[in-house]
Amino acid sequence: MDHDLLKPAAIGGRLIKLRTALGVPTSAAFAAMVEITPQALNNYERGRGRPNLDQALRIVAKTGVTLDWIYLGEISGLSVRLAQVLAAEGVGPASRE
Repeated sequence: MDHDLLKPAAIGGRLIKLRTALGVPTSAAFAAMVEITPQALNNYERGRGRPNLDQALRIVAKTGVTLDWIYLGEISGLSVRLAQVLAAEGVGPASRE
């Protein structure tokens, strides 16, 4: 396992790419969508921590990603459509995110 994928900065990068891929224009709008505070999301996007399990489950429920994708960058459990959208943002097996 690549331990760099577990680092807060890698998780934050994935959350930014998810927000962009979903067409959500701002962090504040994405935070409202996934029902976490804007301050918390800002910290995650900047690599200043990781979403706790409750927050990650909200992201899963609202976006269709998996916990494995959030924490490990594993795309195998994503829907084909979501995997394609994320691939357009540079997230996929080749980038190991």
